[in-house]
Formats: sequence, structure tokens, C-alpha cells
Amino acid sequence: MSQEVYIIAQIEVKNRDFKAYFEHYALKLKDILPKYEGVVLAGTTKGELLEGERFGNWTVIIKFPSRELAIACVTSEEYKPIAEVRIKELQTGGNVLLIPGQ
Repeated sequence: MSQEVYIIAQIEVKNRDFKAYFEHYALKLKDILPKYEGVVLAGTTKGELLEGERFGNWTVIIKFPSRELAIACVTSEEYKPIAEVRIKELQTGGNVLLIPGQ
């Protein structure tokens, strides 16, 4: 049986009203996720910092039933062009982590 995994992304979205980010990235990602059984668990600008230094103005957590499905999603042909737009046009920096569930 496969172990659930989570993708946690913290990014700095350029446009503070987030309109372009949602139109050109988030809504398109939402259309792709069901194919890979991905589910957005949380996405917010209002994360409460408990330790360390804040990074970015947007944090999202996405759950996948397996590492294989998560990797298939982020390396898929349908995801590559929207990821490129996010990285090159919509954000100034970020990090994306893949972590195993318990």
C-alpha cells in the first residue's frame, strides 16, 4: 500500500491582489489535480508564524495518495506550462517540499 504524501509550497506572489496568480496558475492546477488524485487541503496568505523567519506571501498544502502520483502530477505535460508561468511570471521566489504522511 502506498503512503500518502503532501506537497507544501511557500511562494512570494508578485501581484498582491493574487488575481493573475489564481487566473493563470491556481485555477489551472485545480483542473489537473483530480487526474492525479491530488486535493488542496489549505491555501492561505494568513499563515501564523510560530518559529523562524517567514517566507513568501502564499502557502499551500496539497495531499496525494502516493509519491508516484505527486511526482506524476508535477512532471506531467499539462502541468509544465503552468508551472513555468508561475515560476517565471507570477512569483519572485519560493520553495516546494514533498513530505511523507504518517
